[in-house]
Amino acid sequence: MNTITSGIVRIEQPGKPEVLRYEQTEIEQPGEGEVLIGQKAIGVNFLDVFFRNGTFPMPAYPALIGLEAAGIVEQIGNGVKEFAVGDRVAYYGSNGAYAEKKILHAKEIFKLPDDISFEQAASIMIKGMTAHMLLKQSHELKAGEVVLIHAMTGGVGTLLSEWARSIGATVIGTVGSAAKKDLALKRGFEHVVDLSAENFDERVRQITDDKGIDVFYDSIGVATFQKSLELLKPGGSAVLYGWASGMPKINTGFIEQRKIHFVQAVLNNYPAYQDKSGKALPEIFSLVRNGVFQLEKPLIYPLSNANQAHADLEGRKTTGSIILVPAVGKDV
Repeated sequence: MNTITSGIVRIEQPGKPEVLRYEQTEIEQPGEGEVLIGQKAIGVNFLDVFFRNGTFPMPAYPALIGLEAAGIVEQIGNGVKEFAVGDRVAYYGSNGAYAEKKILHAKEIFKLPDDISFEQAASIMIKGMTAHMLLKQSHELKAGEVVLIHAMTGGVGTLLSEWARSIGATVIGTVGSAAKKDLALKRGFEHVVDLSAENFDERVRQITDDKGIDVFYDSIGVATFQKSLELLKPGGSAVLYGWASGMPKINTGFIEQRKIHFVQAVLNNYPAYQDKSGKALPEIFSLVRNGVFQLEKPLIYPLSNANQAHADLEGRKTTGSIILVPAVGKDV
């Protein structure tokens, strides 16, 4: 049987970004019910960092990482009826996306709408579903509520902030530098707190006239969680969906006393994410079309430089979305 050469990114063991190694490998032809995708844009998410550093251990090593990508069907296996060579497709929630070419079962992919580019798809699928989980399920945000969004210029934070504003909520956001504060202000957000120079709980109390907030969405963790809890109105919602600075200790006594609704949101447990047919995405794509999500051009790294992409993401040097491409300059 003929083999196909593909560039991939592999980790021999969990660790820092430098454990990400780019290499060439041979893969088989697609089998029964499978398709071969030539990948054009590969999403980079903080979830990938957790798989890389061992927070979420892989079943075995060496291991592949990455959970979403978009590209073109290059070959189809026997029994595949719903896809043809040349189809534009995308997928999420299937491990091993850091690859030039990828074989997947046809049930794991879906056709990409003509007006959604490869880079838009790779930028928006997992992050968009995360925002959907947070705003629609973890705490259903309503017009008039006051919401605190940490890391508001990050990949998920950008979408959360824009979507919350479109709903009619008052958005207060935190960022990690003066440059990111300037960026958020240019995007039209009035209440932005620079964690590197300002005391965020004092600033939030000033902004709210000490009346508190209705909900906060926290992906930072130990550095922000307890102070955010103390800013909540009695009966408010605390949503933890990441812990870039470490997993916080949850003060259950304080939560119970204040009747706070605490949610630790896990995307992998979200039914919409578990369904790989793409049925959860029309609302997300519609927000792109309607301009609610102002998708700036993502930061693009060559697939071979995935380690640098991870280092920059963890170092909080990035804003918005990051994608990998097999070679910079290819059409995305």
